[in-house]
Amino acid sequence: MKAEYLNPFLKGISSILEEVAGERPALGRPFLRPGYPYSVDGVAIFIGVTGHLSGQVVICIQEACARGIAAAMLMEGSIARLDEYAQSALAELVNMIVASATIGLAEAGYRTDITPPSVVTGEKIEISNQAKIPTLAIPLSIMNGKIEVNLSLVEAGAAGKQ
Repeated sequence: MKAEYLNPFLKGISSILEEVAGERPALGRPFLRPGYPYSVDGVAIFIGVTGHLSGQVVICIQEACARGIAAAMLMEGSIARLDEYAQSALAELVNMIVASATIGLAEAGYRTDITPPSVVTGEKIEISNQAKIPTLAIPLSIMNGKIEVNLSLVEAGAAGKQ
């Protein structure tokens, strides 16, 4: 994956998390997922990407971490469960992150559009994508737990190439 795809997402997640949760995340070592499906626990928020780049962004958040972020966004001391308001706040968080990244992508010459976010919660959430699109996983940590940004992006038309 090209750095010009990756850097806008890193910048977006750092600045947005600092703004809404008051923390700058610590970056772990990015890695390529070995294949599909992969499984996560907690919350997975999906956003599709179209335009010069095609694919999806999936941001996975441990449940306790997601509750802490949602509480901060909803200006609550804490929340006991990820109800519809908490899920809506998390969807908006990811929408802000990906929208910020699309600005950086546009500055690099990649015009993209994004779909509305979809939120899935639970244990052993299986995530898949087109087999020809590799997924770069970027682990991040904040005080409340772990977040993982999964980027599955290719230049338009490249997904069908052998």
